[in-house]
Amino acid sequence: MKNKLLVLFMSIGTMLSAQGIYHVNAVEGLTVRTKISGQKIGKIPYGYQVKVIEKSDPLVIKDDGKSISGNWVKIDGKSTQIIIDPSFTESYDPKGVYVFDGYLTEQSQFIKQAESKIAKHPALKDYYLATSYKVFALKGDFFADGVQDDVFRLISPEGNVRVMAINNKKVGSDIYGLGGPKDPFGFTDYDFDYFYRVPAKTPFWSAEFNTKPMNQISKNDIKTLGYDAIYIHDGKWKGGYIYRMNKKWNLLK
Repeated sequence: MKNKLLVLFMSIGTMLSAQGIYHVNAVEGLTVRTKISGQKIGKIPYGYQVKVIEKSDPLVIKDDGKSISGNWVKIDGKSTQIIIDPSFTESYDPKGVYVFDGYLTEQSQFIKQAESKIAKHPALKDYYLATSYKVFALKGDFFADGVQDDVFRLISPEGNVRVMAINNKKVGSDIYGLGGPKDPFGFTDYDFDYFYRVPAKTPFWSAEFNTKPMNQISKNDIKTLGYDAIYIHDGKWKGGYIYRMNKKWNLLK
């Protein structure tokens, strides 16, 4: 009887220890499935927070020749942002979907890692992470030089929600800001609900064409970059695709 109780308490302890808020650390996003090894629903972009409900079966995967150990975990899909795969057309319960936690970082550790990067730049010493948002950090090649850059959503000394893009180079780095009174698009605050990386070679176009299928949109109206862009939107009418071109920020609404 004592052994059975011990096993029960250990099982409950394992389940509770897995619960909490995490952030996706996979640059290409984290695959979401309907069940363990089930059908692919879509992906959660890098940086988004994820609420883990319980831990399940262990799993080891290979990624670029490296073994990554972890577990299948059940998450609350409503706690995050899932980009639905075009091939997925079935209904699903967002309160019980599954991901591999080898690509999740516990929230306090994720924040610590981001703050460590920001601290390396004296120009950002008076800024702090906007951690009240579900996503406050992006990663990708936003400057078309083949180097992974860091983008942070920060609170400025004036209280504005700004985006600071750190252009990491092979030697050194530069910082480019958005938001505040001099924002090129008139967005004083980047407090958008949607904020994620758009992978290189992903076609995108103006929202005015969203009622048309892609094959009915003129090629001249479709953008396809060889590097990453950023998608921002308030879920209503404000936002669009932001990308660097000709040494300046551009916005496709």
